[in-house]
Amino acid sequence: MSDSVGQYLNEIGAVALLNAQEERELSQIIERGVAARERIAAGNGTAEDRRLDRAAAKAKDRFIRANLRLVVSIARRYPLPPGMELLDLVQEGNLGLEHAVDKFDWRKGFKFSIYATFWIRQAIGRALDQKASLV
Repeated sequence: MSDSVGQYLNEIGAVALLNAQEERELSQIIERGVAARERIAAGNGTAEDRRLDRAAAKAKDRFIRANLRLVVSIARRYPLPPGMELLDLVQEGNLGLEHAVDKFDWRKGFKFSIYATFWIRQAIGRALDQKASLV
């Protein structure tokens, strides 16, 4: 394992995982922030909307950081094509994770990791397909 991978794993390993209640709470904050951002974009934003938008950005960041280990665990399962490193797959998986955070519906009662796995795999799979088509 390269030094950069080891350092990355150490950094993400220090972030606490979320329980189901925290996932719901963060999702609700993000949802309120999205609505506030829409009002701000329409020119009807208030100071409270700006506060909600900032809180949503922090919640999204927390959600993503708490699930980076999931991305690494999924990325490690894929064979690395020549010229590609594990961190390349992790980076693509992180894009899938971000998409999953944006799309997650806490009302359905699913655990986030189950939902996010689909988006992470899809992002990594697309990156591998693009790499294969370039060769």
